[in-house]
Parts: sequence; structure tokens; C-alpha cells
Amino acid sequence: MVAAATSGGVVEILRRSWLAASLAIAIVIVLPDDRALAGAWTFDAGKGQVIATGLSSGAWESFPAAGDEPAVVGFAKTSASLFFEHGWTDRLTVVGDLEIGSESDAASGYARSGPSHFAAGARLRLFSAAGFVTSAQLTGRLEDAGDGLDSPAVEPRLLAGYGFTVLGMPAFVDGQAGYRWRAGGADEAKLDLSAGIRPFEDWLLLAQVFSTISVGGERYSHHKAQGSIVYDINDRWSVQAGAFATIAGENALKERGVVSAVWYRY
Repeated sequence: MVAAATSGGVVEILRRSWLAASLAIAIVIVLPDDRALAGAWTFDAGKGQVIATGLSSGAWESFPAAGDEPAVVGFAKTSASLFFEHGWTDRLTVVGDLEIGSESDAASGYARSGPSHFAAGARLRLFSAAGFVTSAQLTGRLEDAGDGLDSPAVEPRLLAGYGFTVLGMPAFVDGQAGYRWRAGGADEAKLDLSAGIRPFEDWLLLAQVFSTISVGGERYSHHKAQGSIVYDINDRWSVQAGAFATIAGENALKERGVVSAVWYRY
């Protein structure tokens, strides 16, 4: 991980992003659009979506611990994942996530393949009014700690979102904060920020930041930024393409990669 200077840089990036979003919200009329919503929102009973994602990434250097030199690595990863959300009731949405992939590091000789994690849980809408929504989510996870899905974890999460318009274009911002208790390894604090806008009816532009900070145990952190485009083929099917990079961290890979996905709504 990077020392306090790096953490300060990340805080500054997030602060500027939040100020920009706040300014946009202040100057537009609040007109939420269901097609622009994400994260904190729940599905109506019987409605939902399934997202199949493919990922390919690599890293040739790492963010060192404070005072250390960056390590040379030869990391490569490919994965396929399936994520679903289903409205059990209008306020309660059940969620699930399964990832299968392979990872290797030429420098250390490390290699693994197979299931990476499985997670399932539910999200409860707490409040919704005038485009603003808050919810709480609880998921249980099984992670691969070296011998299959043998490491359990539990993650509560608070979510908040706001739907609005910018010059007549539907948009949203979404923030999520979570804490992952892990049986294997350090616990993790999570912070995810997303913003999306539809410049055209069938196109969605997404900008996201995903942050993980270890709590106790081994010290590490990583902060990933991702940009992507989603195109709606019709009311049920969408395709997505994007790229991501680890922009800051400590004891973490400087990972770069691409993602693609197919969305199905029902």
C-alpha cells in the first residue's frame, strides 16, 4: 500500500468527485428515471436482472508498503462471473454473485484456477422519496483461500443513491460503505462510488471507484477506477464494455484490465 501521501491523494480525488456531483445536483431539476438507477435501489416484486461478466487483467508492478521499492510482478487474471438481483417484495431484493477464474504470477510461480467466490444475500430499502433512496444489504460469502471455497465471510453494507437529470439527461449517483468480516485473512472496509448518465436513450455512461482497506492482520489497500459504456439493445438486453485500473494502493498490484458484460432484465 502507499503511505499517507497516497491516501491523501485518494481522499482528494474522492472529495473533488463528490463536489462535482453535488454541484450538478444543485443546478438541475430532480426527475428520477428508473433506467438510470443502480446500487441502492430495489426491484419491484418479481422483477430483476442477471449480469454475466468477463474480465481480463494484468499487472507488472505493485504499490509498495511505506518506504519500500515497487516490486516487479507478472500477474495475469481472467474470470467469468454471474450476478443476479431479484425483487422478492417491492422493498426486499435478493442478490447473488459467483465468480470463476484463473490467476498466475510469473515472478513467484503462483497459479490458481477454479471458483473464486460465491456470495448471496438481500438488500432492504429503508427510505425512498423525491429521487433519493437508502438501503441496507447483508451478504454471506465463500472465498477461495487456497483449497476451494473454504473461507467464509460476512458483509453488511449501507447504500444511498440519488436519481436526477442533467440538461434533460437521466443520471444517478450511488455510494456504498461496507465492512467484510473474513475468517481467512484481514477484515476489509469497503467504499464504492458510482455515477451514471444517459446522453442518449439507449446509452449509459458509468464512472466508478472501488476502494478496499484492510483492517487488522496484513496491511494493504487498493483503489480501483473503472469507466464503461452500456448499450441497451432492447428493454431486456444490454451489453457493456469498459476498462479499469488500480490508481492507488499499498501492498497491492497496479492492475489494469478490461471488462465486458451482458445484462438481462425481466
